[in-house]
Amino acid sequence: MKKTELCKDLRSEYQPGMKAGVVRGGPPDHSNIFFVVPPAPPRDKIQDLPYKLISQATRVLASLPTYEEMSELDKLINYLFVRREAVESSRLEGTYSTIDHALTPGQIADQDTARSEHQSVRSYAKTLEKIFDQAYANRESIFTMDLICQIQRDIVKNDPNSYGIPGQLRAPGKAGSVVTIGGGLRKENSIYNPAPPAEVKRCLKELIAWFSDEQMAQLADAGHGLPLVVRLAIGHSHFEAIHPFTDGNGRAGRALWPLQMACSGHMPLYLSGYIETHKDDYIKALEFAQKKLQYKAIIEFVCNAIIESNLEALKTKKAIEQLPTIWLQRGNFRAKSASQRALNLLMQMPIITSECLETELNISGPASSRALKQLVERNILKKRDRENRKIIYAACELIHILSRKFGTDIDLAVEQAQLQLKIRQ
Repeated sequence: MKKTELCKDLRSEYQPGMKAGVVRGGPPDHSNIFFVVPPAPPRDKIQDLPYKLISQATRVLASLPTYEEMSELDKLINYLFVRREAVESSRLEGTYSTIDHALTPGQIADQDTARSEHQSVRSYAKTLEKIFDQAYANRESIFTMDLICQIQRDIVKNDPNSYGIPGQLRAPGKAGSVVTIGGGLRKENSIYNPAPPAEVKRCLKELIAWFSDEQMAQLADAGHGLPLVVRLAIGHSHFEAIHPFTDGNGRAGRALWPLQMACSGHMPLYLSGYIETHKDDYIKALEFAQKKLQYKAIIEFVCNAIIESNLEALKTKKAIEQLPTIWLQRGNFRAKSASQRALNLLMQMPIITSECLETELNISGPASSRALKQLVERNILKKRDRENRKIIYAACELIHILSRKFGTDIDLAVEQAQLQLKIRQ
């Protein structure tokens, strides 16, 4: 990153008390590199905003059910979408897992203490779920230093490829405290150099004060100040500009989006699938906001992500809610049989074992085995290889709907799943 790439407000040599600037050097191998000390995010209205797009994205968020309005189907969809978000957001950072692993029940999965990419994704999903209720109850006051550190810690603690100390901010003298973004082995070719270690905690405190400002949120709700969609974009660009941790900043930053939406009282949308499909545009918009302090591009990107992700979510929800009826017609099961009762369970547990079915339906081992055999014969479940010494079964149609690439055809995904189901082992 060259100093000349920065806007005028960021080029001055930073001194205590200044709003922003650059700090040169650090460790010996970084002596010729400039690090950006970003300003606190703006609280006033911003010029040159895409008002029509903001209005459209705002209407989308307002159309989502409130926490009190969420039906059992909404809660199920949110449970499934949280796990898809964990997979897609992790994949953006090179941590590869699948929706299968994110949905694998605890009885089959690794223990929480295990370090694997699969367990990392499961921890990510559990982290989001754990704090949603707090966000609905406490609104913007949920944002604290402890919360930010907790989110990052829980996301990376099981990731075998993660480095640094989970939950610990970058600070002077600590290993991995100096970070550059992009450029490969040549630090001079970096795309952006986030806050130097000595300024990380102070900058993050400023950002948390901005996130937790209930008055700013209330003014926006009343039609004044910065709308939620604008705060989503600006807050994200500043979090990534600070880059408070050695690792996991992208995942932690994207985890704040659904929390901000939950603070508004509405069921959240998840944006990582859209980002994955438009990654180059995301990086460019983020870079422009960080280097130039001009937010129009990142606001436009987030607005489009909200609009398109909502359309995708509606199509996905419709396809998912039809599955129990399709399975019931296909299976023609005896009323109240274990096979019939298992259909609703498969919506929450599309990866299952005989032992899981026994426990959840309170049936015997032989009854569970008979039910699974019927579900396989009626092309509802697919018998898979053993995992952790247990034979597992998968509801392929639901898994294919969730795991398909953002924006691709749902019917094609279902057809591919149905072909798999017909192939007997």
